[in-house]
Amino acid sequence: MSCEDVVQLEGVKSESLLVVEAMITNQAGEQVVKLSKSQNYFDNATPTNVLNANVQVQDDLGTIYTFKDVKNNGNYVWTPANSTQRMGVVGRKYTLKVLSEGENYQAVTELKRVPKIDSVLYQFGEVDQNQQVKTDITEGYEPQFYARDFRGVGDCYLIKSYKNGKILGDLGNFLLAYDASFNKGDGADGFRFISPIRRSIAYELFQENDIVKVELFSITEDHYNFWSKAQDQIRNGGLFATPPSYITTNVFNVNKSSTKKAAGWFATVGLSTFETKIEKAKARTGLK
Repeated sequence: MSCEDVVQLEGVKSESLLVVEAMITNQAGEQVVKLSKSQNYFDNATPTNVLNANVQVQDDLGTIYTFKDVKNNGNYVWTPANSTQRMGVVGRKYTLKVLSEGENYQAVTELKRVPKIDSVLYQFGEVDQNQQVKTDITEGYEPQFYARDFRGVGDCYLIKSYKNGKILGDLGNFLLAYDASFNKGDGADGFRFISPIRRSIAYELFQENDIVKVELFSITEDHYNFWSKAQDQIRNGGLFATPPSYITTNVFNVNKSSTKKAAGWFATVGLSTFETKIEKAKARTGLK
């Protein structure tokens, strides 16, 4: 028999930062900027929402979009005048402006081009080691999406997949692409997305009549680097884990002499989607 003693570790107390979570898209509809406060590493409490802030986004044509926290929950929402109005436009640059607790924060980014998803194909097969097995089902349909990267080095993407409306994977497994491959320097500019990326949307097998949906987001290279570092932090664990570290943000305090800093990311993204129902008669064979 052996005994275990519970040891409560006291982490270093850190100054609370403004945390920005914002992903403005090129799709019609409401856009949201979420503001909260950071907390200490070992603090498991729900983060504190930032209220009574002044939040605006301005594009490079001078158009100003005002965000309101109507529900008083730290979610600042811009509501379009009609069902077809879009804030995000490919090629436009956007500046986020946040006035909170006497501090003036800003972030600047650009909305990048996004390729069209041409199709989602699927074939029947057995579960492999990369797919999450949560049931006794070991056979099913493995979908993969098809799209082609634009010519011109440096297009970056974030890819999400859904099964019957529920997002698949977790923050440690979300899919990033640089041009048509995983990493900068892979030499995949202008290619169709490589097979490991196309197939990575199938975190688990699908069954007949399931709905598969894929979202392809265009992101800046800086945003790609931010997610890469965030993914490293999420996966950081085990015996040889390294100390967690601050991830660089694109949100800065206009007053450079102020000690009040920010975290998180302000993003503008292009979004391409494709959704289909799994049908046995439409399944393919020999997909690679």
